[in-house]
Amino acid sequence: MTVKIGLLGAGWFGREAHLRNLLKLADVEVVAASSRSEASRGAVQQIGGDQIAVYADWRQALNHDGLDAVIVALTNNEHHPACLDAFARGLHVLCEKPLGLTIAECDEVIAAANAAGRVLQVGHEMRHQRLYERMKSLVNDGRVGRPRIMWCREYRGPMRPGWRSSEELTGGMLLEKNCHHFDLFHWILEARPVKVAAFGGRETLDQTELLDNAQVLVEYEGGQRSVLEICLFAPTGGDCEIGVVGTNGRIDTKNQAIHLEYHQFAPAEHFQETVPDPDDEAGFQDASGRVDRGIKAELAHFVECCQTGERPLNDGESARWNVAVCLAAQQAVATGQVVKISDLLS
Repeated sequence: MTVKIGLLGAGWFGREAHLRNLLKLADVEVVAASSRSEASRGAVQQIGGDQIAVYADWRQALNHDGLDAVIVALTNNEHHPACLDAFARGLHVLCEKPLGLTIAECDEVIAAANAAGRVLQVGHEMRHQRLYERMKSLVNDGRVGRPRIMWCREYRGPMRPGWRSSEELTGGMLLEKNCHHFDLFHWILEARPVKVAAFGGRETLDQTELLDNAQVLVEYEGGQRSVLEICLFAPTGGDCEIGVVGTNGRIDTKNQAIHLEYHQFAPAEHFQETVPDPDDEAGFQDASGRVDRGIKAELAHFVECCQTGERPLNDGESARWNVAVCLAAQQAVATGQVVKISDLLS
């Protein structure tokens, strides 16, 4: 069954991450795309051909005849209305992260998907990167004992300029940028967050309204914890380091090096390996020159879910918890107080 897809938001990310990879998949036909930019609309047809109808408004693209599904790659503040409109038309939706700017928006989108009986997948592609699939399998196999702490340390350059510099359009730096890492924590620890403490600031980057650095501590049910450290004004010298330690082992990974190192404590065991994606050319460079991976596999998973009705790995409910942590962290930065997740959800 061929899935006919419309791309809502054909800016740089929509084209480079989604369009180019959709065109590599079997049983997919991209039939419509939208962008407010005339240059972006032209680029869509240059990449995918004149058979892709282009529109200046995403609402027009939603009305294109014969759509089965849409990719929502608009600015973050437009995810909510676009998803609701798509489900009202009976379409499957892959919504780029975040699912919403508030918990209420997330709840409304999830309810609309359920009412329509359609697939809702959220763009947390790190779950589909082989490096983290390998980490997850080792944890699930008990190779670190009971996982207790996870961490992410990323020192990098600024995000791509434009709307991503706006607090109103993004919902904040942690929601826009680090939702990927919190999602990875939730997925691997398999625990729900309880409370969040955080500090951060805008120290160096004066062309943005967003934080340019933060340290975030999350506590989960059962006492597990995660620590995130992010800096956006360090353009050289560091990889994104993500790790987990448990009662009998630890795993360290480096994203750009696609490197994994494993230590078992007793009896002592150690190995390290490179974990490439099968189609590494499907990756693309972000604003800081780093390669993002997992997009093609994420899109293939979405198409399969549209065809079979399977619940996506990165579904709406998991994305809702992720939004809650990001909002709690930003509130903790603003107030200097520990924030309970239950207070946000109520």
